[in-house]
Amino acid sequence: MSPVEITWLDAFSDTNSWITKEDITNEACETKSVGYLIPEAKEGHVVIAQSFNSFELIDSVLSIPVAMVSNIRVMS
Repeated sequence: MSPVEITWLDAFSDTNSWITKEDITNEACETKSVGYLIPEAKEGHVVIAQSFNSFELIDSVLSIPVAMVSNIRVMS
């Protein structure tokens, strides 16, 4: 498994109360996540795990829809 850094756009809440539509922000929530790439684990997603062990078990799995991913950097 290769360690990677994924840059992706996450969904987020603009507010915690009622607002007008003019108050909605145009800002994106760019997120970076680091983990071990699990190739072809889930169709339409980039899947990473925080940890893996000698028993071939993985932990803390994150599945990011491909359409939300802007960059994948393989770390060495």
